[in-house]
Amino acid sequence: MNKKEELLIHAAQIIYEEGMHKLTFNHLARKSNITKGGVLYHFESKSNLLHQMNEMAVKKFEDILDCYTSKLTGPSLFTRAYAYATLELFENPETALLPAVFISSLEDKTSFEVWKNVSKDWECRFLNDSGNYIENLKLKLICDGVWFSILYATDDLFNYRIRNLILNLCSLLEREGG
Repeated sequence: MNKKEELLIHAAQIIYEEGMHKLTFNHLARKSNITKGGVLYHFESKSNLLHQMNEMAVKKFEDILDCYTSKLTGPSLFTRAYAYATLELFENPETALLPAVFISSLEDKTSFEVWKNVSKDWECRFLNDSGNYIENLKLKLICDGVWFSILYATDDLFNYRIRNLILNLCSLLEREGG
């Protein structure tokens, strides 16, 4: 991981652990063991930092999503890829902070546009996915709920049950075509 990506992860940690109001260049510099000038070298403003953080989150998720999309076959391909990518994203401690990044988009118009555009693209892909639309939608909404629930540090049993539910629904969609 390069220094810029490390700074973006640290910024997400600050948002997740301490709240948006604590994300300052001084605090980020201290958390990252560099100077404020080092932070400014990578990000010209807080808005630029938030935008790049959101761009990174989308890219990381899209990379995982593309990997699953290329491996899977059968019905509800995009929906199942979205579900598997969601699980993978949140099982990795480094990327599990990305919901905080998503929430930060409410503070920054350019970041909000990033998520608005990618969500529009995903909605089109869901609409054009094969299989039963209602069953695909159910799985999508459960996955979207995972993005939300991770912010509230649910317990391990809850996470285990959600993971199994998603895996079972993916299996059903694959076998039955929705």
